[in-house]
Amino acid sequence: MQFRRTIGNQFLLLALLCAPAFAAHGQEVPANTVASVNGIPITYDDISLAEDELIGLVGQLPERQRFETLIGYMVDRILAAKAARDEGLDSSPEVAKRIDFMKQKALQDVYIGQQLMQRVTEARVEEYFQSNIVSGPKQEEVRARHILLDTREEAEAVIAAIKNGGDFVELAKSRSKGPSGAGGGDLGYFDKDAMVAPFSEAAFKLKKGKISAPVKTQFGWHVIQLEDRRTKPTPPLDEVRDQIFQILISEARREIYDEMRQGADVKFVNIAPSVE
Repeated sequence: MQFRRTIGNQFLLLALLCAPAFAAHGQEVPANTVASVNGIPITYDDISLAEDELIGLVGQLPERQRFETLIGYMVDRILAAKAARDEGLDSSPEVAKRIDFMKQKALQDVYIGQQLMQRVTEARVEEYFQSNIVSGPKQEEVRARHILLDTREEAEAVIAAIKNGGDFVELAKSRSKGPSGAGGGDLGYFDKDAMVAPFSEAAFKLKKGKISAPVKTQFGWHVIQLEDRRTKPTPPLDEVRDQIFQILISEARREIYDEMRQGADVKFVNIAPSVE
């Protein structure tokens, strides 16, 4: 994650800014401190844990804003926790129950994380790449151009113009309603799953250099010209490594939980309680 790679410079800067406050209280500054609240340090590890907890809320924020949001979250958390302790809430049954729940979650996360690291290795990624991509089934892909129009009548008029010697590229530039029109309707290479079904079916049935009859999709009416047909090239490992890694992570996670459930006595009681 980019944030984790580049946050170092920012927390070092903030650590330097916080150092005088610790010195004033006669405390040694923890090595990875990014801020403090009433002498309580907030460390880089705290920020990383907060990011894991709030990734759905902060994941799309710019790096600096994300960092500042996480520090603010930790400041508020420390202050709220102190206020709760001051009122004796740290000994309440509700807090004890939540602590036990969070402890289970922490143990789960650490254990599953360790298991995934052991099972999803670079060797497994390379093995998957060789077995499923290099040696796997080859996909066909085509390169096509299209002209997008509002009505069937317009599409038929374009086809007639092409049959009378009109240039497909120039007609796409002058008449197509789609964003590819400026480039002569060129869509590049694509496989069958890349386009909506009616478009793909028509494109893949064409012979090289031929044009289609009007094709209706949710976007309008298309006139398609097939430019080329080929076997889809095998991508380099670096291009698909992250995708393979996520596939293996998902598979390994399911395997881990399946293995644990096989040796467990799991009973479901009152799954759908009545609502009073």
